[in-house]
Amino acid sequence: MKSLSLVAQKGGAGKTTLAVHLAVYAAMRGEKVALIDTDPQRSTAEWWRARGIARPAMAECNVSALANALNAARQRGFTLVIVDTQPRADRAAYLVAETVDFSLIPCRPGPMDLRALNRTVDIIDLLSAPAGIVLNAVPAPRGDQEVSITRKARESMRHFNLPVAPGAITQRDTLAHPMPDGRAYIELYPDGKPSQEIGRLWRWVSAQLSADHHDRDDELHPDPPAQPGGRPAV
Repeated sequence: MKSLSLVAQKGGAGKTTLAVHLAVYAAMRGEKVALIDTDPQRSTAEWWRARGIARPAMAECNVSALANALNAARQRGFTLVIVDTQPRADRAAYLVAETVDFSLIPCRPGPMDLRALNRTVDIIDLLSAPAGIVLNAVPAPRGDQEVSITRKARESMRHFNLPVAPGAITQRDTLAHPMPDGRAYIELYPDGKPSQEIGRLWRWVSAQLSADHHDRDDELHPDPPAQPGGRPAV
């Protein structure tokens, strides 16, 4: 079983939207997927209850119970667990990144979002945890070319020692707002542009999950600071 978390310091980065769509996409491709909602707002769980469809499965827990929830999912035969988290870079984010196989950090291309990215990356650096960044909610490209703000954001991420997903997710209402019955746009239009972008991201994430990351269970990690920081602003 592989486990993926969506983490970000800044609210509105797109964690829940990407968690839901990656889960749906992976399930459509044959993975046995469970979502775990650790965000007290429970936005993912509310989406799932409105959905009324058992796939992907859903669980809710506090971060302190995440390891137990992952063990339960493993025993039930799930092949993929995706963990949605609250928008904070603190001890909770530390515990999540320490527990899962890979953390995906969504970031919008604006200056404030890029500055907030520093604190999330600080958590990852403390753990030397497997993680990567995806540019989310970017302006539509012009043909096959990313627009200036997206290119500049991608360039600014080079100083982080983390991989950045080769594709970006375009800002679209169809992704941010599922159907009233909870179905995702990519389920109704599997060949549309949003589905192609989510599919490209899933293939990249899947490759990261399959990479031979070192075993973090055998390492000693420093105690997480209350307010990680120290990285220069972008």
